[in-house]
Amino acid sequence: MPPPTLLGPHVLIPCGGKWVGHVVQVREAMNQVPAFHGGRVFVADLQPITPAGCFADDSFQVPPVADPGYAAAIRELALKHGIGLILPLIDIDVMALAPQREALAQHGIHVVSPAPDVAEICFDKRRFHSFATARGLAVPRLFPAEDLPSAPFPLFAKPARGFGSIGAGLCPDLASAEKCRRDRPDLIFEEYCVGTEYSVDLYASRSGEVTVAVVRRRDKVVGGEAYQTRTVRNPEVQALARACASALASLGYWGPLNVQIIAGPRGPAVIDVNPRLGSASLLSNVATSGRLFRSILYEAAGDTCHRPGDGPQGYDGPQHCGGPEDYVVGLCLTRFLGEVYHHEGQAVRVDPPPRGIPAQTPRRELQPHFDFHGIAATRPAEHPATQGDPI
Repeated sequence: MPPPTLLGPHVLIPCGGKWVGHVVQVREAMNQVPAFHGGRVFVADLQPITPAGCFADDSFQVPPVADPGYAAAIRELALKHGIGLILPLIDIDVMALAPQREALAQHGIHVVSPAPDVAEICFDKRRFHSFATARGLAVPRLFPAEDLPSAPFPLFAKPARGFGSIGAGLCPDLASAEKCRRDRPDLIFEEYCVGTEYSVDLYASRSGEVTVAVVRRRDKVVGGEAYQTRTVRNPEVQALARACASALASLGYWGPLNVQIIAGPRGPAVIDVNPRLGSASLLSNVATSGRLFRSILYEAAGDTCHRPGDGPQGYDGPQHCGGPEDYVVGLCLTRFLGEVYHHEGQAVRVDPPPRGIPAQTPRRELQPHFDFHGIAATRPAEHPATQGDPI
């Protein structure tokens, strides 16, 4: 359960160095949720200077997420800066912070994460397969090692605990599967599903209702992340994703959830579940007019989101923000690269620049760092505040 009173109106995105879009859209959501009015968005990362840190109100360097002192460092940051909400965006961060959620809640700090035992069902693919099968959710068939000789190849191999498609690949025959198993004993083997890949961004409320369920087609995927994606209608895919969210909600899960599905000739099947915001959930947030991110903030502050007509009689507050079908179809997202230039520990230029550069900040030309004719470069400007013009 979230704390009845948040420590402060500020939000921290840990391991957040590259999540520029999340910083921007979280800030927009905070402006629309009273409990977070006047709050600031912070980024914590292993690196001292990061792209998202240039867009956040402030950024902090912390130990690696695998460091034994990582969770304690995040806790100290939250207590020191009055952070009321911590929003992990990657699996390993959820793994590190989920065990701390109850202790942090005692200080008025809400971690956007399920309980550790529920998170474990999502992270351990064997456990999720058993969970889904027991609840009638369609998933690819799993083949234990002893059944490989009689399995219908090709099979898809992936780590039992993995993320970002790291270590995953196609095994065309038994010989390749046996080699993969020798090289990585932690691999699991499942039937190879051919079809269209979808990602569904959901929100399960504290009352167990699914209030957001945006279906996206993943048109271009790099390293497990969607670089081109669009919102679509697919009733079968949405129904399966909602059933998955409801099954987890029956165990006490509430918050954002990302369900990945392949829909082929035999129908849709769940191939992965992420107990957090998906990396391209930005598109779903825009498609719901910011409703997805607002839901996170409202419920962290103690409110409960409802579908229209399902809330308390006569209630017409901000929780009545829509239902699973309420999103714009045909909205597309295309990611692109941006650049951060830094010198002697300070960012000196960001392309494209952050919005809202203070008007009183003097315009200064960035001195060249390099001379392409081989002449030594001049030093950067004494006050390197050149971040371009607001766009």
